[in-house]
This record gives sequence, structure tokens and C-alpha cells, in this order.
Amino acid sequence: MWKVLAFATTFAGNLTIVGSAANMIVVESARDHIQVVFRDYARFGVPVTILTTAAGVIALLVCGKERFRCTAMR
Repeated sequence: MWKVLAFATTFAGNLTIVGSAANMIVVESARDHIQVVFRDYARFGVPVTILTTAAGVIALLVCGKERFRCTAMR
């Protein structure tokens, strides 16, 4: 369960501008050249988040628990 939670929160950072610090840095850096508003960002962020999350869930289901087991926790 923890792996799924970590996976989902990592990819959810792509969903909105404020989802991760990297998103805010890029949007702020581009401010002089182009204005990026929430709707513009969400037009790409939402589909990317949905696709990457779906691909990750499928990978977790197909590969099973053993392949993704954390070896540092032994």
C-alpha cells in the first residue's frame, strides 16, 4: 500500500502548477516569454498524470509485490 501511495503522489505532482516545486520554477522562468495559466497547464498536466498513473498501476499489478519489494527494509 505504501508503494502505491508514494507512486501516486509522485505522479500527482504533474497535475497542477503548484503540484511540485519544479513546475513552479519552470512557469516562473517562462514568465518573460509566455504566460501560463492554470487552464493551459491542466490541458497537458491532467492527461499526462492520468496516463502515467495508469501505466504505473498496471506495472505494479503485472509485476507483483515481490518485484517491487524494498530491500532496504529487511
